[in-house]
Amino acid sequence: MNHRRAILALFVLASLIAGTAGYTTIQAERSVDVAVADEGEAFLAVEAVSPTPEIQNGTSEAAFEVTNQLGRQVDLTVRESYADGSVGLGAVADGGRETRIGDGSPKNVTARCTGTTDGTLEVTVRAESDDGEISVRIVRSTEVDCEQQ
Repeated sequence: MNHRRAILALFVLASLIAGTAGYTTIQAERSVDVAVADEGEAFLAVEAVSPTPEIQNGTSEAAFEVTNQLGRQVDLTVRESYADGSVGLGAVADGGRETRIGDGSPKNVTARCTGTTDGTLEVTVRAESDDGEISVRIVRSTEVDCEQQ
């Protein structure tokens, strides 16, 4: 009996010293490669029209060109993030602010002038695939000159 108690006592003592087999922290190191592409080579290229658009009061002209280079057709949504002066967002090429855009297809986004005060137009462009695997959001701005008709 004493022999069994001694073995049990040693086992309990070893358990107290060793603790449990669990752990409280894990550290893992991973690497990430990030590359920045020129605007014209980006998956979704949103380029301001150059030179600065000169728009007659009450009309709209192209301010940005959006080109899909994602490899598939996506839904394109354009929203005005900021505008000042007499400047506002017009539409995407086919009249609305939402459209479908095929791979390699450019679409113009227009700015409009409601007066003669020059300003800045900032837009948020979002492209998303039907299956939700691709989602891109880009913010771009440009200066617009509004002129008297």
